[in-house]
Amino acid sequence: MPKIKNHLPRESWNSKTAWLLAFLVLLVLAAQTVRVHAFPDPRVMRQSQNQYWANIDVSTSRGDIRDRNDIPLAISVPSVSFFIDPAYWQTASADVLEDCFGHQVARKFAKPLRGRFHWVARKVPADTAQPLIDKKAPGLFTVRESRRMYPHGELASHVIGFCDIDDYGLSGVEMAWNKALYSPPQRRSFVKDAKGNLLDLIGSNAGTLQAGTGSIQLTLDSKIQQIVEWRLKEGAESSGAKWGAGICVNPQTGEILAMASYPWIDLNDRKNFGDAETLRNNVIGRVYEPGSTFKPIVLGIAKEMGLASNGDRFHCSGRAAIADGVIKDVSAHGDLTLEGLLIKSCNIGMASIGNKMNSLKSYGMLKQFGFGVKSDVEIAGEEEGLMRTPEEWLGMARANIAIGQGLAVTPLQLAMAISAIANGGDLLKPYIIAEVKNAHGEAIYKGKKRVRNTVLSPKTTAWLREALYKTVETGTGKSARVADIALAGKTGTAQIAVRGVYTKGQYVSSFVGFWPYQKPSYILLVVLGEPGKGKYYGGEIAAPVFRAVVEDMSQIYVAAKK
Repeated sequence: MPKIKNHLPRESWNSKTAWLLAFLVLLVLAAQTVRVHAFPDPRVMRQSQNQYWANIDVSTSRGDIRDRNDIPLAISVPSVSFFIDPAYWQTASADVLEDCFGHQVARKFAKPLRGRFHWVARKVPADTAQPLIDKKAPGLFTVRESRRMYPHGELASHVIGFCDIDDYGLSGVEMAWNKALYSPPQRRSFVKDAKGNLLDLIGSNAGTLQAGTGSIQLTLDSKIQQIVEWRLKEGAESSGAKWGAGICVNPQTGEILAMASYPWIDLNDRKNFGDAETLRNNVIGRVYEPGSTFKPIVLGIAKEMGLASNGDRFHCSGRAAIADGVIKDVSAHGDLTLEGLLIKSCNIGMASIGNKMNSLKSYGMLKQFGFGVKSDVEIAGEEEGLMRTPEEWLGMARANIAIGQGLAVTPLQLAMAISAIANGGDLLKPYIIAEVKNAHGEAIYKGKKRVRNTVLSPKTTAWLREALYKTVETGTGKSARVADIALAGKTGTAQIAVRGVYTKGQYVSSFVGFWPYQKPSYILLVVLGEPGKGKYYGGEIAAPVFRAVVEDMSQIYVAAKK
């Protein structure tokens, strides 16, 4: 019987051969790949270096902020940012940077640099950047960005606030409403060709980057804002005051028409942003003892509590012992009626009323007036003020509070409390945002009149308005009188306490008033902090500022009617 040979089928042999060949091909390819990556051809290296990629975050447009009359206060405009690629940059060219960016920047880029990307300057105005662009320095490249610009510089600077270099809001409206205004930076990819030309592969390297952002309209009136700022600065400089605050409100609605804080800053000059005191919004972020401007509020509370009536009589000898201390007046006022306490700004009579007030009830009423709590106005930086709890109202504490000492308020809090007297008894929520729109132009927020508390009766407020009118006509507020305008108001002069002790020679001077006093359309508070040129009474330095603002505003009103 013949032997059977054990041969593999032809198909199996062919299959093994094919797999072996495939393995050898893959092995060759892998070896070649390793060689190319680990030991690249110098020519390829030079070519890849010439075609350098860069990913840069570029600012897009931020939403506009406008006043009640649609005047732009904050907008985004095209700008130019400069950067250097050391592979192309020649250190000898550093001198071209000096005219635009200064000697220090020029020195920095006169030295050899590592890496492939270095910012020279961000968001340079186009007119400033163009002369440098025209020089075409090798290795100096540009990219178009959006830059936050404030058309009116210092106007309403503390209200508007400012942004960081990437347009993220850091203060004021810019911070409080950042979610509506901010558009995140857009990642842009750039490549340079063999000649060093910059090519933008994503987006356009010319023009302004647009993004879906909202917009904000304020209740501010730029004309009134400008007047308040001019006059506040004038008053601060003439009195040597270290700081100032001015706020104008519609007492019938709570709309803020002007909010000025002195000294202010030029929002287009970032060199000013290092001083914390200058950045403070004094209207909402500074607390001070209000002095006699607080007396109408205390007198209103006393009348509501039944602790004071129109028939009451007081005698002021200029000095009186109250509880464990002594209350002094500028002079002996003699016999006074209840309204005479306001007209003459008598400390002795007010202290005697304050000493009779119930601590717990009075504390509650002052809270109802908005003291010791934030008003929640729609901008960043508000303080709540300082007011001790009733358990701490010991000794002459109640008498001190009755004359505006022993507690601290913000100018906004005081202005809104006096607004309650002006409008018939309602404490309103102040608002400075008229409307916020989203990227589609739809309103997502609208400011409107909101009553926080009803704090006084119409009868009491009518009596207070009349007494405050007489204060301007015949009393301590005569320096605020304006011809043909019926004003009501109150002066204030308060000492400054440092660590619980009043400092000699340091004062805060103020005047608050409203007009026309029968049915007010405006309330204005002027505060001058730490005057340094001798005069410091509110009637001497703050009331004239108030008068000047009212006169200027009346001229605008007359001109608008013609």
